[in-house]
Amino acid sequence: MRRRAQNLVLLLSDMKGFTARTSRQTRDENARMLALHDALLLPVLRGFGGRKVKGLGDAMLAAFASPTDAVLCAMAMQDRLASWNARAVEDERIEVRIALSQGEVRRQKRELHGEAMQLLLAAEALADAGEVVLTDAVYLSMTKSEAATEVLSERPLPGGGRIRMRRALRGLDPQTPYGGEALARLGRLPDPGRTVRLRVAADRAFGILRRRPVWATAALLLVAAGVGERLPARDPLRRAAELVQQREPLAALAELDRVAATPLANQARVQVVRGKAEHALGEQGLAFADFAAAVQQDPQSLDDEAVAALADELESETFPPLWRSALVRLLGESVGRRCAPAVERLLASTRADTRDAALEVLELSGAATDAMRLQVARADLVNPRSSCARQKAAVRRLSLVDDPQAQELLASWRGSCGSAEARDALRHRARVASTH
Repeated sequence: MRRRAQNLVLLLSDMKGFTARTSRQTRDENARMLALHDALLLPVLRGFGGRKVKGLGDAMLAAFASPTDAVLCAMAMQDRLASWNARAVEDERIEVRIALSQGEVRRQKRELHGEAMQLLLAAEALADAGEVVLTDAVYLSMTKSEAATEVLSERPLPGGGRIRMRRALRGLDPQTPYGGEALARLGRLPDPGRTVRLRVAADRAFGILRRRPVWATAALLLVAAGVGERLPARDPLRRAAELVQQREPLAALAELDRVAATPLANQARVQVVRGKAEHALGEQGLAFADFAAAVQQDPQSLDDEAVAALADELESETFPPLWRSALVRLLGESVGRRCAPAVERLLASTRADTRDAALEVLELSGAATDAMRLQVARADLVNPRSSCARQKAAVRRLSLVDDPQAQELLASWRGSCGSAEARDALRHRARVASTH
């Protein structure tokens, strides 16, 4: 079956001098270098709503929904590395080049295909260490005031025509070449040195277990005694859930990155925790995608906290409008009546779209009542800014409500929109009443 293409913003980073360094370093030193690379960059990636698609040695491929967030993320990555390199010894310095591209891509067996991927590789070939190179497609879609750029070169397109490559402008401060503003938006990030120490200690412990399984219990006890609470929990999922409760979503996502390349990453319980962390960061689109994937596997996987997060997205002004109907169906059809307590409060929202969406969810779940329909209809009719279409919809809704208050509203409605529908509804009610 052919997979549907998605329009994504892609970020590709790779380390300068990686091959030369790995050839002269020991296996442990190489492992530590890659762990430091991830500890520095992954929290920034998550902070701007990026999703790691694939990692291969020093290279990392990530996807974003927002071109502006992708560019800001790339700048923040370079600022974080520059700040780290200014303090680190030479062997611990890491320099990367970053490229950005945007367009339709298809995913097959963890690989991305399409013109956007080809242009990403072309942009990466132009980038030098510390630079951010982006295609013109990203530049045209992003908020220009967020990042100054300059034209770097032009490249031919496979199907004809040409595309410009641009480069984000750097400042004079070597520790914050991109100004530090994007990085500052993330607040305090996990200490990469500590993260690496804990990861190396854990990897060594489990390496011993793989080689000498007879010593398994003793080795675990020794590691626990020697490292104590400094080591992260053995279960990344449990630790991530705890971090979400402690209002540390970035740290939670970094913890889940430890299982990104394992089958566990696609389990419903992992996707639910990831969705909660993304929701806490304000990444409603990503959170919805993870919650929806979890429900597809297990309709009962969402707990009350996840359901409340989805309900919050119904009234979010930043939730992607194209996904709104899918969100309504997910809550109403898949979650069902369990979502009623979280959704019912939205019937009192000052936003008409939110009220409509909430009532539709309750209708789909079978939890809607005449009192709820009356509440939404009345709010639409008393609002002088309601559109004509909304007023007509409110009148039609009232015609289905078997309540004296609904009849009073229909009888008193004198608006230019829906008055004919109101008279028809009243005549229908009178005929029905006369037959009983």
